[in-house]
Amino acid sequence: MPVNRQVKLLVAGLVCALLPYALFLGITQTVVVNGQVTVDNRLDIGGVVAGVAAIAIGWAMAMKWETEADRATHWRIAAAVVAALGALQVLISADLL
Repeated sequence: MPVNRQVKLLVAGLVCALLPYALFLGITQTVVVNGQVTVDNRLDIGGVVAGVAAIAIGWAMAMKWETEADRATHWRIAAAVVAALGALQVLISADLL
């Protein structure tokens, strides 16, 4: 049985949105003054790129359909979840949250 396009996009979107939580590809900066940490900055470049990719995949799931079944409401909800997780990933990876 062939796998539906929406399922492939869903899995790819979830991987892009969730993998950066386990894999850090970025830059850190910590400043210690008198034994106290005063500055702690992190920028996960891989997480930002993966988050943007998850947003794009969510958009593709919601807006580009190959069959009438791709227009089903549950795929739009899944697309919104993937896009929201991607946006959250971008914010966390850019150290904004």
